[in-house]
Amino acid sequence: MVEQLRRARIEKSHLQVSRYGRVAFWEIVLRWKGITDRPGTCYHDCLGGNVMTEIVANNERILAVLHALITRTEAIGVRELASALESSRSTINRILLGLTEHGLAVASPQGTYTCGPRISVLACALQDRHPLFALGRTLTEDLSVKTGATALMAVHDAMHRQAVVLTSHSQPGPVAYSLDPGTELPLHAGATGRAILTRTGIEALGQLPLEPRTAETVTDYEELGKLLRHDRKVGYTISVGHQFPLAAGAAAPFAFGNLIGSVSITRPTYSTSDEDLTVFGHMVRQASDQISSSHATDVSLQSTDRITNPAGATALERVVRLLTALCTSPLSVSSGKSLASRINGNPATTNRLVSSLVAVGLATEDAGVLQAGPRLLHWAALLGPQLDFSSMARPILENLSRETGETIGLSEYSRESANAEMTLVINGVKPLHYRLASNVPIPLHAGSAGKSILAFCDERVLASVPLDPLTEKTPVNRKDLAKDLAEIRERGWAIGHGERLPDAFGISAPIFQDRVIAGSVTATIAQVRLPETDLDLLIESVQGAAAQITRLLSVE
Repeated sequence: MVEQLRRARIEKSHLQVSRYGRVAFWEIVLRWKGITDRPGTCYHDCLGGNVMTEIVANNERILAVLHALITRTEAIGVRELASALESSRSTINRILLGLTEHGLAVASPQGTYTCGPRISVLACALQDRHPLFALGRTLTEDLSVKTGATALMAVHDAMHRQAVVLTSHSQPGPVAYSLDPGTELPLHAGATGRAILTRTGIEALGQLPLEPRTAETVTDYEELGKLLRHDRKVGYTISVGHQFPLAAGAAAPFAFGNLIGSVSITRPTYSTSDEDLTVFGHMVRQASDQISSSHATDVSLQSTDRITNPAGATALERVVRLLTALCTSPLSVSSGKSLASRINGNPATTNRLVSSLVAVGLATEDAGVLQAGPRLLHWAALLGPQLDFSSMARPILENLSRETGETIGLSEYSRESANAEMTLVINGVKPLHYRLASNVPIPLHAGSAGKSILAFCDERVLASVPLDPLTEKTPVNRKDLAKDLAEIRERGWAIGHGERLPDAFGISAPIFQDRVIAGSVTATIAQVRLPETDLDLLIESVQGAAAQITRLLSVE
């Protein structure tokens, strides 16, 4: 470790100093101590900026812990993380407890930690709102289908001298190059990274020794410079065996806001001719031009609403609120006093926090406007665009079932199909309770679970719902049902008395995601137990659980 630190200090003279004159020292430590283990994850020994051997600032420690949780595929303990970050166990434990409290980390019974559901919600919001993800998925799928190859879009992570895959698509077959989103690629080896260098310049490598990935990898700066000059002239890059043996690829660079990236196509050399590579070159150039031109027409309106989730005035809570701002308005977060007001911090504290995020590549700043940086896009790529509602809500529903003793169900609503499904059931512990099945459709017009959803749907959904009689008490009159739904909207919860299941009584509260109906939480009890049940307390408990899930799922 001492020798590695000495080498880092010697090599720092080759580094580009960041605009804030600092570097995330924890990145180096994480690399040397093997804290990250995601497939394709690799870190360069030195980063842009001055190497700092003192204990990193609190903001950087928080970001370091988050990074370790997101990039690891296995749980990590306090001792291991504290040692890697050269910080006290009490400090790391305090950060982890704070992250757990706000759903950004999950603790196991063994005392280890993994990435929590809240950071997945933020990542999903970024994937949904940053136009590069949607555009990248469309373009790479189209290129992959047309060429029968692996197509991907990557962005340049300047602070860490690498390219990060954001979207990829490959075709089924006996041989395919699988580069999943979140995979990190070198800049000097392979078409993907080299195309980025044609836009950034060879200086982005920092003059450090170039690692040979294969026997064909160009490791001489002068020779690499000649290749880049040729690539700029033709408008795309061709690489054969420079990154992976027997892999041939073509890539072209693009600029999107403060981001530089490339689109590439990779196929086995034995099925790819020189003529194919030329055709691929023109194809990726067209795709990259489309990305670059799309930014000029993209309009991303910044929200001015104060971010209140999570509440509080700790450094961790301000970090999370700033990350939330970047994930919800990834192209246009105004810095300065307006940002300080949005995240409930004074201007000086907010500026230091912004500096921390920019220093590690989570944000970029230009003319007083922040944008989501390559490291934040990297996190989103690793975590993916889909949320597992059931897994995220399970701890909340299990706690509700323990407190009430009742059977608790989670119903999820699909706006696309206008259908609901009970995806999770926690059976009660009372001597007499309903044992409900999961993964079953829930009628919107019958029972509390469906009605608490239907009450907050568009009126067209109510008009189209078939009012099939499931029991003698099922609502079949549309006018009466509409009146019941209006009362549900006013009070915020629904009841169902034998409407879907005979002799069953249900209490449900709606779940929202960014103010749009997403499902419901239901407590189901046997009718014969109604006299002994405190319904007011049960209603309060069900509403509280639904509100917890709503806060977990929502970023606005």
